[in-house]
This record gives sequence, structure tokens and C-alpha cells, in this order.
Amino acid sequence: MTALSDHIVDAHNRGLAEKDMELFGSIFADDVAVELPGGTSFEGRDGIVQTAVAFYTAFPDIRLTPRQIWADDNGVVVEQVFTGTHTGPLATPNGEVPPTGKKVEFGLIDTFLVTDGKVSAHRVYYDNLALLGQLGLA
Repeated sequence: MTALSDHIVDAHNRGLAEKDMELFGSIFADDVAVELPGGTSFEGRDGIVQTAVAFYTAFPDIRLTPRQIWADDNGVVVEQVFTGTHTGPLATPNGEVPPTGKKVEFGLIDTFLVTDGKVSAHRVYYDNLALLGQLGLA
């Protein structure tokens, strides 16, 4: 790991858990390219911050716990465990999912491409079906 990778993982995970979107957003370039499961892609720091807000609204006790981190000067890959309780509405591209009250836990991979000290591309990989199954929706 590097000091940069430590900063990226800490700001991303702690910012999300503490609902500190200034900290969370601080690692991303203004025009960051984002790819999420389900074919969702967009550009811009505002979009990734709005996505984070949607997740912590749905899962107020959200936690990302790193299992393994790989890093070099060009980027960071983090294998993580997502945990949370679905007590708020979850905004999705297909509409809002009402709270189920169910706890979820699933693995995910976060990738961060770094350009000039900021995350220029962020890709997230997880099994949407596993999440929906734990929520009782699939």
C-alpha cells in the first residue's frame, strides 16, 4: 500500500460511514468516470456523491470493511465487505425500493484509477442479485 491508497480508502469508506460527503468527494476529480453494477455509468463528482447519499439513506448504518488492498502509483483495488440495514428508501434507476428492515452483507470490489492525485475513474463490482436476494426482493 501507499500513502495515497491509504488516503483514498479511508476518505471513501469513512466519508460514507460518517455521511461526510466533503471527505468522501475530496478524492474524486471533477470529471470522474463512474461505473456501477447494472450498467450504470456517469461522469462527475456530483454524481458519485449523490450515489453515496442514496446508499447511506437506504442503509444508515453502512460500513465498508476492507479485506485486501492492492495499490501502486496509478490506482487502488480494494476487496471489501458491505454491511448495512435497509431502513430507508433506496433510490435506483428503476425507481425507489421501500425499506425492508433486512440486514445485508456482501462482498464487492472498488477500483480507483488515479490521475494527478485524484480518482479519475471509479468502478464498483458486486452481485446485484445477491443484494436483492438478501433484501427479499429476488
